[in-house]
Amino acid sequence: MANDRVKELKDSFKEKTPKQMRTIRNSLNNRIKSFEDEMSFGKSLPKVSASHMFFELELKELKEIREFAMKKIRADEKAEK
Repeated sequence: MANDRVKELKDSFKEKTPKQMRTIRNSLNNRIKSFEDEMSFGKSLPKVSASHMFFELELKELKEIREFAMKKIRADEKAEK
């Protein structure tokens, strides 16, 4: 199920503008930081609603999506030049 969500998210990135991709990257960075803080400091991870883009995704999956997003952002920036 999670792999389907990851693939679905990656596919949806094709339709996103560079600005939307930067927003997604920032959201991913924040969510990943929350996961890491939870593991390091025992902080409670903020819950996201079922309608949230990152609902039920684990740290590994979020990092995979972030890497994909970063590649798309770089490709978009290169195409703009």
